[in-house]
This record gives sequence, C-alpha cells and structure tokens, in this order.
Amino acid sequence: MLKKYIYLLFLLFASTGYSQEILDYRFDVFGTASTGAYTPFWITSNTYGIVPLRPNTGYARGDLQWKHTFRDNIQLEAEADVVTAAKSASSVWIQQLYAAASYGNVRLYAGAKERYNSMLDKDLSTGDMTYSPNARPMPEINFAFPDYTNFPFTKRYVQFKGDFALGKSFDNDYIRRTKAPGAPYSVNMLWHHKSLFFKWEDPNGRFPFWGIIGLEHGVQWAGWTTYGNFGNNPSSLKDLMRIILCESGDSRAIQGEQVNVLGNHVGTYNVKVAYKNKKVQAALYKQHYFEDNSGLEMANWRDGIWGGEIAFFNQPYLQKIVLEYVQTTNQSGPLHFLSYDAKLYPNSRGGGNDDYYNNGVYYSGWSYFGRAIGNALLTSPEYNADHLLGFQNNRVKAVHLGIEGKITSEFSYRTLFTGMQGWGTMYRPFLQREDDFSSLIECTYHPIKQKGWTFALQVSLDKGDLYGDNFGCSLKISKAGIIGDKN
Repeated sequence: MLKKYIYLLFLLFASTGYSQEILDYRFDVFGTASTGAYTPFWITSNTYGIVPLRPNTGYARGDLQWKHTFRDNIQLEAEADVVTAAKSASSVWIQQLYAAASYGNVRLYAGAKERYNSMLDKDLSTGDMTYSPNARPMPEINFAFPDYTNFPFTKRYVQFKGDFALGKSFDNDYIRRTKAPGAPYSVNMLWHHKSLFFKWEDPNGRFPFWGIIGLEHGVQWAGWTTYGNFGNNPSSLKDLMRIILCESGDSRAIQGEQVNVLGNHVGTYNVKVAYKNKKVQAALYKQHYFEDNSGLEMANWRDGIWGGEIAFFNQPYLQKIVLEYVQTTNQSGPLHFLSYDAKLYPNSRGGGNDDYYNNGVYYSGWSYFGRAIGNALLTSPEYNADHLLGFQNNRVKAVHLGIEGKITSEFSYRTLFTGMQGWGTMYRPFLQREDDFSSLIECTYHPIKQKGWTFALQVSLDKGDLYGDNFGCSLKISKAGIIGDKN
C-alpha cells in the first residue's frame, strides 16, 4: 500500500512537468542620527512601522522567503521576517510571517504580510487614506486577486483586482504598556477589509486614455472595551455577517452600534483618469474618504486626496512626479447627529463631525502599534505626549510633492516635500493652528559589481509646531540574494 501512495505521489509531481524552488534572503542594518524630539517625519512614516519614532536609533532586520513554483502557475510561498530595534516600543518583533498559495492571479495567504493595494504611488504619495504602508502588517486570512485580471466577456478592455480579508490585532501588550494610567482602552479587536477595483484600458494601445474606479472598505470590531464598563463586544458569526454587510448590531451591542452600524467602519471611493503615449503618462485622481452615511453620500466631498502624477519613460533623471493636496477638515460639518431619532427622521444621515480615524468604543482608533493604518498626515497616536489613545490631530490641510529618478544606472534618488496645517479635532481643537514642513532627500546606490548590495542615505527635516524642529540623516545597508546561488 505504501508503494502505491509513493507511486501516485511521483506521478503527481511528474505531471507538473517541472518545479522550481527559490529561497531568498535579505538582511538590513539601519541607523539614524538626528536632533530634536523625534526622528524626522518622512524617515519614520510609511515604513510599515519599522523605524522608531525616538531620535538616534536603528534596527537590524533579517528576512527569508521561500517560493516553490509548479507548472500551470501554481505557487507556494512562505516568509519569515524578524526585526530588532533600539528605542522602540518593542525591542524584537516578527514583522512578517505568513504562508501563501496561488494559482495564476488568485492568491490565498494566512499571516502577517506587508501589502499595498492602493492606486496611489507607494513611494511618492502621502499614503492611502484606508490602508497605507505606515503601520505594521496585521495577521489575517486574505483571499485576493492582487493584480489586474481580465474581466470576462470584455475582450480585455476591462480588468479587475480586489481582496477580502479577516484579521486580528496583536498589539494588546503595547496598548496596555504605553497608554496613560487610568486611560480608557480597548484590546483584542478583530478586523475586516475588502476592496474591488476596475480598470479600463485599450489592450491594443490605440486609445491613449485609461481609467480606474474602486472601493475600499475596512472595519474594526469585536474585542474588549472599557467603554461604559461594557466588556466584550459581540463577535459571533452572525456579527461577522453584520460587519461585512455594514448592518447595525443587535441587543447585545453597545447602544450606539444598535442605532448605527456594528464596528468602526472606514473606506474610500477611488477615481483615476490617465493619458499615456510613448514618452509620458499623466494622471489625475481623487480618493474620497468616508466613515459613515454622510461620507458615503459625499457630504464631505471636499475631503480626501486630490492628486496628479506624471511619469517620463525616456527621461532617467526625472522619472516620476507626484503632486497631492490632502484635506480632512470638513468631516461633513461640525455637529454629529443633528437628527438622532431614526423613527421621526428616517432619511436623516446624522450630521457631521466624523472625527476621522477615532471611535468612541475602539479607543486606539484606526491605528496599529501606535501608527495610523491610513494616511500618516493624520497624526499617529504614538506622538501623543499625554499617552492617551486615539488621534489628536485629524483635521489637516497639506500640499505634497514627490519626485524620483536616476542619476546613473547605479544611483537613484527620491525626494518628498510636505507643507501641512493642523487644527486638532472638532472635539478638542488646537488653541492655535499648528503648521509643519517636512522634507526628505534620499539617494540609493545599487552597485552592479557587488550583486545584491544596496546602500541608501536619507537627509530629512521637520520645521514647525506639529512635530517640532527635527533634523537628521539615516543610513541603510542591505544584502539580498538567493541561498544556493553561486553567481
């Protein structure tokens, strides 16, 4: 019997025609030297929560990624990524740990993985309003079409991508350890997010315009909260369906979640229109942010990210420019629940004061390990001097410029310049408007003769009231390669 199983297993692998196995490694060493209270904003932000906020710090990072590819586009993948950092809330942590299986462009993974699903540029934008690369990755089960896939019966003119995920917070110890004594808090939260994007483009390249529309939706729910000594929030399978379908809670939920919807919901509408020829691609986009019905109905239409980008295909010195205007000051108006009674006012949308990224039940709000999960310009709770949880500055206006290019085949550069104004929150406004200017100049060296080595130098500056006056530089040395590769 054993011989039969071995024979069948041999036939299974033989039927694939071939298989390929790769074991990649990467090791990073990073250090900063700076003046001021914090490491400069653009050195710490949009780094998946790795770079510590405190000045004069550093980290070491080791990563192993295994991939096994079979015929017919079947692939298995696993990755382990560990970080140890100085002057961080966690001295050692697992940044990524997951296993994945994919067939063609269908992917299923379980675990914590750094991901980026936005239509915004990952390196030059301020960051997606729902899920940016600002916070650590959260463990989840994720089913996705990660890349644009041809939509049936459209002759390749329409493509789509999307994902559906369920996750869980693992920052309970961090919250308890860093919060102010006696401050309200919540732990053990569960998470859900989904997205769907459609792209229209002429597959034959005869029509120069193309466009994207998409929807992102994220929810923070369940867990345990100190709110009103309530304790455990509903977390049954029926509650999960309410979360997915954006329905209100039953009698077991907090009263506010019986009136509205269960959990803390956020999301974006996404629109992008572009023109492309052989020399250049130019695009305009708007990412509209919402947290409730008023946002869904676009009562806060002024808020969100208004942006444009231009890419040059034949200009190595100047490859891409991104310009964005970010506004989150409207929040559907200053007052919430102008018409609270749903029976008397069935068509009411409940007013404004959406208080972006904050929530009265989930006190850490739209953050993970103290960093904003969405756009970093809404000041992360990790900056709070009083160690209260939540976002103390979510009403901002900002103008942002990002540029990248190549100086030579081995040297590339990236620059970020951001001017921002902050008003605090509507519940707790700043006594005076606080301004900030943050910049970053980064130069990366990829030596051709030293295969796998990368050297990156950053110089960064903060000037203003929000983050103080910080000036610093960082150096990152990386070595990547394939274990067993003799080249």
